[in-house]
Amino acid sequence: MHKSVLALTVLLGAVLSLRAGAQTGSEAVAAGSVSAEVPVYRVSFERREAVQGISASSAIKLPFECTTDGTVFVSFVTVAAGVGLPAPPAPPPVRLVSVSPAGKGQTFELGQISDLYVSREVDHYVSESEVIFLVSAAREYRPEKRSYAMKGGGRGELTINAAEQHRYILIFSRDGTYRRTIEIEDLPLRIQNLGVFPSGVFLAYGYDPKDESPKLAMLKEDGTLLRPLQIQEAEVPESMIGKAAGAPPGVMARAQFVPEDRSIIIVQSESTFPLLEVSEGGTIRAIHPKLPKDSRIKALIPSDRNLYAIVGQPRADPASQGTIYELRPEDGNVLRRFDLSDGRAPSEIACIHEQQFLSLDYGDGKILPLIGSVESANAADQQKRRARD
Repeated sequence: MHKSVLALTVLLGAVLSLRAGAQTGSEAVAAGSVSAEVPVYRVSFERREAVQGISASSAIKLPFECTTDGTVFVSFVTVAAGVGLPAPPAPPPVRLVSVSPAGKGQTFELGQISDLYVSREVDHYVSESEVIFLVSAAREYRPEKRSYAMKGGGRGELTINAAEQHRYILIFSRDGTYRRTIEIEDLPLRIQNLGVFPSGVFLAYGYDPKDESPKLAMLKEDGTLLRPLQIQEAEVPESMIGKAAGAPPGVMARAQFVPEDRSIIIVQSESTFPLLEVSEGGTIRAIHPKLPKDSRIKALIPSDRNLYAIVGQPRADPASQGTIYELRPEDGNVLRRFDLSDGRAPSEIACIHEQQFLSLDYGDGKILPLIGSVESANAADQQKRRARD
């Protein structure tokens, strides 16, 4: 099936920049190296029946999300008609879809909110009981035509909502029912990532508009500030824009929120900064994975046990899409490495649930769940040799 992937993104203004295995295997790996004794496992996939009642576009926005019951969440990007036509300088519409282990699909429609005009989704977060969206929106609609320079010359035109934009939190139940809207008060940070704890308290990560320094805070259930959280200087970049490690000039450093029991783990993607585990009580703990020097975690794959990281290796082929390592969250030790069959990229794994790797194939308007079974690489090689003999 034809597929197109938009990498873990940050939408800046109008520009689109693009845990389940048992703890078996080797013991602690020395910091700065990954031992050759770390066991290697291979993952083979089996396709299931297409999800009924849900259509798929040809592009998705990464990363996937997943809940502990194995429900996969994926954002489909609406691609403009006309292959090769220059797109206007505005983020394309994104539609969040969930697929349950039983193959039931559900769409979360922001358009069902009648008293709010959503300009764009900034972020969303999936919890066990609800789905929250951080959006830029207005209470009124004032259409205004704007022109823009097209790639290759010429000018195009688009219509925007010129009404004053604010940040809002939209809360949906897991069955797609809209519950309520929360307008976020003026805060000392520009929120880019938002999560929610089981208590209903929000975790917000963003930057100070004055100096672009990273800021972390907890918000009350009504969106007002509960308290700011102090981050150690060595654990985050000095600036989230341009000068941040791994970020091109003028582009915001990317981050990912991943639920972990009653905590949220912050992944500062493509950087050498540690993972930050934030508890519901506001305690911050840095996790330093024992990976090769200069390795960078691209993303975490949600799981129901341990941490599974997509890791970019130092001096690797620029086209490499990384390697999946299982990490112990208590100390960052490497437990296992995984190779995927069928040429599947690590970023295509939605989550690890009950020792199975869950993924999706999409295209031609269909969504096909994939179930990945894990076996030791040695066992897989022996099986292949027996098949040849």
